[in-house]
Formats: sequence, C-alpha cells, structure tokens
Amino acid sequence: MKKLFHKQQLLLRLSLFTTAFLFSLFLNAQTYNHYRGNLHAHSAYSDGNKDSTASGVNTPAGCFNYAKGSKAFDYLGVSEHNHYYKEENPGMHLEDFAKGLQQADDENDDGNFVCMYGMEYGTVAAGHVLIYGYDELIGWEDDNHDVFNKKPDYKTLWQLIADKSGAFATLCHPKNADFQKLLTTPYNSIADDAICGVAIKNGPHSSKLKNYSANPPGTFYSYYKAMLAKGYHLGPTIDHDTHNTVFGRSHQSRTVVLSEELNREDIMDAFREMRFYASEDSNATVEFTINGFPMGSIISDPVTTIEIDVVVTDKTTDKVQTIKVLTGKPGSNIKATFLSGASSITSELHVTKTVPLNKAAYYYVEVIQKDGQKIYTSPIWINE
Repeated sequence: MKKLFHKQQLLLRLSLFTTAFLFSLFLNAQTYNHYRGNLHAHSAYSDGNKDSTASGVNTPAGCFNYAKGSKAFDYLGVSEHNHYYKEENPGMHLEDFAKGLQQADDENDDGNFVCMYGMEYGTVAAGHVLIYGYDELIGWEDDNHDVFNKKPDYKTLWQLIADKSGAFATLCHPKNADFQKLLTTPYNSIADDAICGVAIKNGPHSSKLKNYSANPPGTFYSYYKAMLAKGYHLGPTIDHDTHNTVFGRSHQSRTVVLSEELNREDIMDAFREMRFYASEDSNATVEFTINGFPMGSIISDPVTTIEIDVVVTDKTTDKVQTIKVLTGKPGSNIKATFLSGASSITSELHVTKTVPLNKAAYYYVEVIQKDGQKIYTSPIWINE
C-alpha cells in the first residue's frame, strides 16, 4: 500500500497560504540521501544463478553477499517467480519462499546494505509484477501458495497488495495488453494504490558481464508516459532482471531512492512514496523539488505558482547536456510534453511558473548527459 502521508491535510485550519508555506518548510527540513540498487533479480530458488556451477552461488543469501561488493550499490531486491511449472524450468517452491524471506532478514545490514526479498508474480503472456512487503507467496498452483489468486487475475492481485500494509508493486517489462489490459481499460484506483513504479528499461537478463559495461536493452518509457497520462501515480525504475551471479556489476544503471537512512524500512517507504528515479549513470545524483516538495509528492493544497528546482551532481567528470521538465494532465490520456521555458544546458535549473488554480498537473525531469546517459525522475503532482 502506498504511503501517501503528503496527501493528508494539516489538522489546523490555517489559511491555504500558511498551510502550504509551513508544510514546505517541513519538507525542506528533511534531508534525503540517495541510495542506489536494483529491485529485479533472481536466485536459484527460481530461475536465477544460472552460472551457479562456476560461481558457487545458488541461494538468496549468496546473491546478497555478492551484491554487497558491487560499486555504487546500496540495496538489492531478489524477486523469485511465484510459480513452479516443471523440473527443468524451476519456479518457486512454497518452502523456499519462506527460506528466502529469512535469508534476507539474516543478511540485511541496516546502515551498510539493505536486503529485500519478494516475488515476481505472473506469466510472460499476461505480464510480470514485482511485489515486496508481502510475506506470503501469492499463487495459483495446487499446494504451492500461501494466498490463492487465479491466473491471471490482476484485478484481485491489486486488491491483495493494496490491502496489505507495507506492500508495494512495480511493473516489469510491460506490454500494452499486460495485466488484463491495465493500460487500455478505465483508470483503476485500487491498482493505483498498489503500484508505485514501472520499469522503463530491463536487463539484459542473461548478462554475464561484471565490468559495469552492459547497456539495458529496449525501452518501456512510452508505457510509463501513457500510465501517467491515464492518471496513475508512479515513478520510473530500471530493472536489471539478473539471472547470473553479476548482481550490480553488469552495468551502471540504478534505481536511486531518496531515503533518510540506509535501512530497509526507509528504503521501502521511499518506494511506496515514489521518491526515486531511474538513472543510467550510477554516479549521478538528481535533486528535484517543486515549492520545496521532493519528487513523488502529491501536493493537494491549491497552488497558483510553482518554483521548480533541479540540481544534478556527478562524482565523475560526466557533464550535463540538457535538463528538461515535462508536464502533463492526469486523466487526459495525453502523454507529457516538455514545459516551455523549463530547460537548461548546465547542471542546474531554477524556474518559476504561474499555473491555473485547481488545475491538476504533474511534472518530472529528464536529464541527458553528454555521454548519452539518461535519467528520469518520479513526478510531482499538483492541485490534486
């Protein structure tokens, strides 16, 4: 369930101006660190660790320990397939799911490295969903589930996730017809409550590279833009979909979360609150606020003026080519376009815009570096 504390109204009946001003001060007082990692990986408990004979790694614990040595890598989520078809194509055994949860707890090292364990629900034909914060295996096979859900019943799946305190979902390598045509059917508020992210790039799932040189193939950015236009509240992820023992080392791309501390609770909170961005550069850091609210925020108090601030830093010599802000209207089914007068060819962008009162909109940032690497942030929604 998404934790939308920023949608709650302050109890005191102050003026709209004072309320927004004080809340902005509160958010500005919060300091977020940027932690890098990947939510999409597999161990030999499903169809991962395909190189286990050579690597010696065949458990979630082994995957976590390997990942702890990767550069610019602060967390790993191992997300096993939720089903088991046949002996030569192993998916998840019910007893192994409990083992994986325990190993994540044992290997988790708050303050140094966060370990999470979840599931990848669904099939290639119907769509795959990463689920975290759900400590019971959801499935449809006889004697291979804690919670039964018919295949492929995504509408019930969204309800299960939305009803589970602390749970969240992200969509993997999505196709337009996936998830019972979620994209092309009317907006589903329960799905919106369950889903916090969409992978805009995935893989390469079979990579054996360990020198950070691979490039995530393909793109699902258009699907992500279409979901935002439909009215869904979610951010962009980059999934590694790791199936060999290369966790965090096949390429530089990371899903970067804004969290006060490096611990599992804060990292999962950041995902639920959509406080993250997808970066092809593991060294880049993006700060994006509107009126002091961080990415992922839903500003429900009416605003007529927005102050957009973007700052990009990089630990290496990588330089920014462009920073651009995109904007769209939720529920319009019209994909976001570039905001006029909101671009920069330096590492910073600061712009003030007047907006219509009570007109809902969302804004997010695209950064392109001179080496071609791209970064996309979660949006900030206003007047909702």
